[in-house]
Amino acid sequence: MPEPTQSWAALRTFMATSCGVSLADDQHYLMEARLSPVAKTLNFKSVDELVLEAVRPGAPNRVTAPLIDAMTTHETYWFRDTQFWKALQDQVIPKLGVNAPGSTKSFSVWLAACSSGQEVYSLTMFLEENFPALHERTTIIATDVSEGAVNQAKEGVYTVYEANRGLAAPRLVKHFERHHANFKVKEKLRRKVTFLTHNLVTQPPPGIGFDLVLMRNVLIYFPDATRRAVVQKAMNVLKPNGLLGIGATELLPLPALSPGWYPKSP
Repeated sequence: MPEPTQSWAALRTFMATSCGVSLADDQHYLMEARLSPVAKTLNFKSVDELVLEAVRPGAPNRVTAPLIDAMTTHETYWFRDTQFWKALQDQVIPKLGVNAPGSTKSFSVWLAACSSGQEVYSLTMFLEENFPALHERTTIIATDVSEGAVNQAKEGVYTVYEANRGLAAPRLVKHFERHHANFKVKEKLRRKVTFLTHNLVTQPPPGIGFDLVLMRNVLIYFPDATRRAVVQKAMNVLKPNGLLGIGATELLPLPALSPGWYPKSP
């Protein structure tokens, strides 16, 4: 059996080539911490054995999917970054012209790296509360590389702890229903979103003609070349006046509408 350092090198290469995630030298501890439960669940004798099976050509999805799920970061919470939502209301939607009086324009959004769904459901709540007519004309595709995260997002069920991370009590009452000891997003919001498992690095975008593409706090995990390629894919599927939204602390070498918001480049 190879030494752990060899398995770590193989895992780093696999994550970089399969989904663009760049693992640093000093993150070796993550391999054992995150993959030990996966190895146990899948009946591998060790994490090394799991990694070797996952990185081999033609490895089955039942092995690669849980590994990718465990090694990708799913930190998220409701209505993350106040400035994002303020810019969306005051600058982005007015610039797009989709909420003009009497407008019947559809509003199409691709939200990438949706994790377990808090961001995309925050978006549906935001639109229903602030732009109800536009909300009715909105279609959203939400994607993530993690099957587990997509499945949770699709179900829309959250623990009390998850619900309390950024979700005000009035919104919890208005937009959720009790589901045993947990909370479930109401059907009216869930039906606005189509959830797909999707790899930003290796797969083409899940559609074209989007008004908005949101890739918040995901580009930071990619090396420069991968980041440029992913951003170009996003720009290619935006409408001529569309906008790309990324994390407010992420920067692109492009003219910006406001922090984190970039118009479609020529």
